[in-house]
Amino acid sequence: MLQSSRKPILEAPRAHPEFIVTILSEQCDGCELCLEFCPRDVLEIDLDTFNSRMLHPAVVVKPDDCVGCQQCERICPSVSIFVTEIQEGMNHE
Repeated sequence: MLQSSRKPILEAPRAHPEFIVTILSEQCDGCELCLEFCPRDVLEIDLDTFNSRMLHPAVVVKPDDCVGCQQCERICPSVSIFVTEIQEGMNHE
């Protein structure tokens, strides 16, 4: 077999990108719009806790199911949800 000196221009795509959903619970109104628009049911309202405004905030219950569509981030009226793609070598704890 012949050896080639050619190298790929682009890096190989990752099989499954991962995302982190961050919710600012003190800013969350608990309006449940994010729950309605999430196609994978990643979020729920935490009925056991209250924020400083005595509202139940949304929480991430299935972080591995997030596909990064950012529907929750776009629809949030209080701008309290952020979806970030995990980069290789990034510490996501």
